[in-house]
Amino acid sequence: MNKTTFLSDESREYDRGFHAAFAAVKEARTRRVKVRPHRSITPLKVTPYLLVQALSLPIAFCALIYWGKPMLLEFWRTCILFWSERIGMPFSLSTQLNEAGQYALQLSSHSDGSLGNPLPSDFTLAVTAALVLIGLVVSLRMKKASLPLKYPLRIVCVVQLITLIYFWASPNSFPYSIARHSEELMTIGYAVMLTTPLMLAVGYYILNQSLFMKVFYTVLILSFFVVMVPHQILAQAFIMQHLSVLFMPVLYICMGAVFDALVFVALYSWVASNAPANATV
Repeated sequence: MNKTTFLSDESREYDRGFHAAFAAVKEARTRRVKVRPHRSITPLKVTPYLLVQALSLPIAFCALIYWGKPMLLEFWRTCILFWSERIGMPFSLSTQLNEAGQYALQLSSHSDGSLGNPLPSDFTLAVTAALVLIGLVVSLRMKKASLPLKYPLRIVCVVQLITLIYFWASPNSFPYSIARHSEELMTIGYAVMLTTPLMLAVGYYILNQSLFMKVFYTVLILSFFVVMVPHQILAQAFIMQHLSVLFMPVLYICMGAVFDALVFVALYSWVASNAPANATV
């Protein structure tokens, strides 16, 4: 027997021993350890009781939100007016009723009470253009760990670049005011609140958890939006009042409905993570 044949036999013997040991460990683990899959991929048995909850809770919450819409919008406007006096924002209420029968917000920037619509100066346009170009260059150099930030940064830069072209070409024809933008954000916030119980019905109300906790967490999520929306409006109005409406499109697209949806996803993830381990059993 030569040396090569001896090494080949030794290698095959080692392989057989390794596979035998691995098979023994695998068999022992199968007998002694029960690995439970993550709840996101665990088959869920929806009982009639859970199905009733998934149907009745959204109906009840949506009806309550729809019934309370006038009071909710009035509360948001009152909150905006309260803080606007303290941060120097000239918000006020219109003297004419809108289509919903309410006094909408208006923003006065002049003594004659005309609606505020601050246009960008040449300096603001130049600085913004430089920042957009820098952002695009930075996005091109992003690799590996920075990739999750790459495409959101590009989206913001492209939207702002299109807005810059519009204001360079026809600045005086911009049709939106800060007050109208604020009213739109309130409409978006209300729509997100109205759809929240429907989305929870699909992924949360069918979990095997107490009815009290489902109602409690739903109220917490809705309460968060009640508090967040007027302050979100104030923050955006403050930015536009001091910088100009040049940033309204990017704020509306990236910090409007998309932002509210991301907030809901974050809150839903928090609520679902607090569900008991046997919630999908």
